[in-house]
Amino acid sequence: MKRFFNRFKKENPTLQVSIPIIGISANIPLAETDIIHPTRKKTNLEDRNSQFVEQNTDKLIDFYYEYKKSKEFKFSSAPYADTIPLRQDKNGFSYGIDVNKFIVKTINAKYMPPLELRKHYDEAIMLFKELGKIRKNKSDEWENNSCIKITNWDNDKKIITIQPATYFDQVGTNLTIDWSSFLINKDNPSATIRNSLERHEDGRLPKLQTSILANTLGVSVVLVNTMTKDVLIPIRGSQQAIMTNGEGQFHCSASGVFELDNFPLNGEELKFEIFIDGMHKEIEEELGLEKEYYKLIPLAFSRELVRGGKPQLFFIAETELDIRDIKLKMTQAVDAWEFINENLLPDNSKLKKHINSPLEAPQNLFTYEGWMALKIALAYLYNEEPPFLIC
Repeated sequence: MKRFFNRFKKENPTLQVSIPIIGISANIPLAETDIIHPTRKKTNLEDRNSQFVEQNTDKLIDFYYEYKKSKEFKFSSAPYADTIPLRQDKNGFSYGIDVNKFIVKTINAKYMPPLELRKHYDEAIMLFKELGKIRKNKSDEWENNSCIKITNWDNDKKIITIQPATYFDQVGTNLTIDWSSFLINKDNPSATIRNSLERHEDGRLPKLQTSILANTLGVSVVLVNTMTKDVLIPIRGSQQAIMTNGEGQFHCSASGVFELDNFPLNGEELKFEIFIDGMHKEIEEELGLEKEYYKLIPLAFSRELVRGGKPQLFFIAETELDIRDIKLKMTQAVDAWEFINENLLPDNSKLKKHINSPLEAPQNLFTYEGWMALKIALAYLYNEEPPFLIC
């Protein structure tokens, strides 16, 4: 009976039941957990702290309830799902899919948000500019880098389908999925993208090919010295779009939105190598490290629950360079501003006592992306069971 009632609640999230209480009929929602409450409401330029997305993994798992038994959640309490292990020839997880067998198909049609999302989309970009979450480039223009939307990832046919998108597309969709802008549904002013336009599908993320979000690809890497097993774990600052912790958090070695400046216009078929090239670019910009100093290995493709299924590629970079030397090199990198110098942490920082042993730091001191990247990299490095289903 209990199992039936739980299933009934999931299948009828908006249904209310009338219960007489001392002569009073009370309408009680059956499935309060079937929504993610807005993390922020309206356009408030004075509010510089409220998040635009829900980052609490337990709340997200209650919403995407079919992932409660997933290894990403059970093993790592990580807000990721549908993770696919990868390898490149003999490097990477031996049971993973060889990325060299993938064909990358291109769609020459720029991503466009649906009409019902347009006002929210425009307001989100304006608000991010005002809050300093979008920067200006050297030409004094707002940075709106060219990205790609992962439109489909087909393991059986070994086909990845992509189309052009921009960073602004990400801001107007995935990055503001739990913000109640009061511009989405006039009949329900407090509606959010996640609760109204991009709900779960029977407790799972919507498929990439049916999603209305930009779903721009993210890439991240953990850099490891193969001789000492030392890992580069920098401290991410609070300037990034979804971070609100002013003290910073431990993070993966490098990460960012995959950028593709010259998108093929004639529907060419590409190789997986374009994603590897994008990771090389991110490493050079954030670490100042040229690709001849490390070996880059793809480890997994996953989808992030926090930002509504945003796709992510995880890598490991193996090097023989001393991690301390790389930290010095980082300070001169183009994107050095994204990280906090560990020597400048205040004495009361919770991170300070873990500076020399970040692998022993508790999960709450890591970004969720850094935590997942580290779990995957260490599973590969030490030949342990990874935090996701094995193909």
